[in-house]
Amino acid sequence: MRTAILVALSCLAAVGVEAAQVGGIVVDASGAPVGGAQVTAGTASATTADDGSFSLADVSDAGAELQVTSAGFAPATLTVRGGAQDLRVVLHPAPLVDTIVVTASRGAARLATPEATTVLTSAELLTSAAGALDDALRNTPGFSLFRRSSSRVSNPTTQGVTLRGVSGSGASRTLVLADGVPLNDAFGSWVYWNRIPQAAVDRVEVVRGATGDLYGADALGGVIQVLTFPPGRTRFRATAEGGSHDTARFSGFGGTERGPWSVEAAGEWLRTDGVVVVGEESRGVVDVRADSDYTNGFLGGGYNAGAWHATARLSLYQEERGNGTPLTVNSTDWTQVSGEAGGAAGDGAWQVRASGGTQDYYQTFSAVAAGRATERLTFEQTIPTRFATVSGQWTRGTAESVWLLGGEFKRARGNQEELRYSVAGVRSGPFPSGGTERSGAMFARVSLTPRDRLTVVAGMRGDFWQSTPTDASSPAHTSQFFSPRASAAWTLSPVASVHASVYRAHRTPTLNELHRRFAVGNTVTNANPLLDPERLTGFDGGALFSWRQLSARVTGFWNQLDEAITNVTMTPPPLPGQITRQRQNTDTVRARGLEIEADFRPHPQWTVSALAGLTRSTFADAPAQPALADKRVPQVPSYQLGATLTYVDPRGFTGSLQARRVGAQFDDDLNVFRLEPFGVVDASASQALTRGLHAFVAVENLGDVDYDVGRTPVRTIGWPRTVRVGVRVFLP
Repeated sequence: MRTAILVALSCLAAVGVEAAQVGGIVVDASGAPVGGAQVTAGTASATTADDGSFSLADVSDAGAELQVTSAGFAPATLTVRGGAQDLRVVLHPAPLVDTIVVTASRGAARLATPEATTVLTSAELLTSAAGALDDALRNTPGFSLFRRSSSRVSNPTTQGVTLRGVSGSGASRTLVLADGVPLNDAFGSWVYWNRIPQAAVDRVEVVRGATGDLYGADALGGVIQVLTFPPGRTRFRATAEGGSHDTARFSGFGGTERGPWSVEAAGEWLRTDGVVVVGEESRGVVDVRADSDYTNGFLGGGYNAGAWHATARLSLYQEERGNGTPLTVNSTDWTQVSGEAGGAAGDGAWQVRASGGTQDYYQTFSAVAAGRATERLTFEQTIPTRFATVSGQWTRGTAESVWLLGGEFKRARGNQEELRYSVAGVRSGPFPSGGTERSGAMFARVSLTPRDRLTVVAGMRGDFWQSTPTDASSPAHTSQFFSPRASAAWTLSPVASVHASVYRAHRTPTLNELHRRFAVGNTVTNANPLLDPERLTGFDGGALFSWRQLSARVTGFWNQLDEAITNVTMTPPPLPGQITRQRQNTDTVRARGLEIEADFRPHPQWTVSALAGLTRSTFADAPAQPALADKRVPQVPSYQLGATLTYVDPRGFTGSLQARRVGAQFDDDLNVFRLEPFGVVDASASQALTRGLHAFVAVENLGDVDYDVGRTPVRTIGWPRTVRVGVRVFLP
């Protein structure tokens, strides 16, 4: 996103010498070395080593133009003289107009794609004050979670992702991947944002708009992919930090390649006492900090024979959480094995990917008495899940087209056991529920270039879905779907292009929605084994501009979601004092809006980024639930504004200021519980101490703003002012 070029240089000219050696280092804005960059000055050229260093011979003392280029970065150009040995070149990400997102083509080839996309690089993540990946993504147009809270204190089942106002329940309507492997929970589709160590993240790609033609039911709103550092160079990165709320974290990544073999390992550990999540005006004796502890890591390796390659990875994740009262806790144990192979075949490239694993999830629920002085356990759930995915595709490119053909199969089995407690504390059960879900698909996409400045992309996917319940009294589900998509991009001039897409997609109800109930505060949401799949029809269109130091994208969209699954309030409530909801199909949701991204650099040391998202998402037709007609869809903010100001000093200092404002939204389908608009400002700064060692400080919610996260109906609040300090290491 950031396209400015900062060049810091300190030159010692060789007296009386007409040509001499030039040397230095190339880094990104966070201070991490950029290996493999191409450096040229006149006829001399070099490639930076793993530590970012370079050396050029025979550079004229009278001066020469030095240019540095690297994939994913904007080129840097400066004038140097022979003898300069302490050059420091800081590269920034390529501008919007040059961004290529491999996620939009499933990674086999960089298809030309007109989709609206956002890329967050590792440097941008590290220079941001955000303490978790989901917090960093909140500065992406159209991105929102089911609730506003950070993953550091919120229950993972509330971490469903919504793009472009397509919401209504806690299930994620966006596919989240890590190196092609789903991060979405196989039982409930919520997302564990902390499963990937921060130190291992190379970049995050966000593709907005339904991409069901490639990714199927999970990609109703789009795709978010976390990409870790690829093999090919030796590197070690680590962060150690501590801060407010007794928070401590260590994150590390290391990888190397020797001949055709590569190996990588990463791990992260975090503990925090968290914060009290209930608003101060409602707190009682039972309200304690929502603490969180997690450990994650992966170990992988690969072999690249040139004509073919193969990789394998073992990933582990374990977390323990307190959910704000002494009796409400949850824990997760996740183990996953994944592998990928690819090579050349039939004048094209083939790729096969497989993954599978187990997850054990446990959670308790309680009822809090009036005055919040006491609570009692109401029920607890244990959900072991087994899951597997396998996919394959073949891609062939010609001068005017790129063809992609593929298939995919998924299976997940989750059997929930629920224990229930009476008012007197008598336990009963277990009460089993859950089921097995299977899906298969075939997909195809073609990218055509009928004219030099015109790209047309057409894709289609056919899906088969089957869901079989554990309880024989519940109905089984079987459905087939066809998901087409067509888009086009036209380059009007060197500074402007336009794009448009039309699509149809679907989402099947999760095992969680079909079979599991949950409670938040005194609100209970029941499962519904009769749910049908959702169907989305939509289009978007926009323009991309790049003129001198300014780069901007404007995109408008319109989506219609039929049979939208929503947490519907039951009136009158079955129990006094309790709000009861049930997941139901609610006919039609219409979401339309505008997304704006801009990047401006008035000076080589300054970068200004801005975003705006305006969304109107309402229940248009709801014959079965007339009370919902014209109501706003819950958990979709009316607007989203953001801005980032970044300064990079020649001596290794980086400072960043981020501001965001979020409009009002509702926590319920009847629009009774309003979450007020709010704005927060974050700040961060880092300084290079020595080569490869940096100190940093980050402050979230600088003004300590008290803002709404949920109303259940008790008001819960967001992350308060938080200060973190630490060090980062980049080696070699």
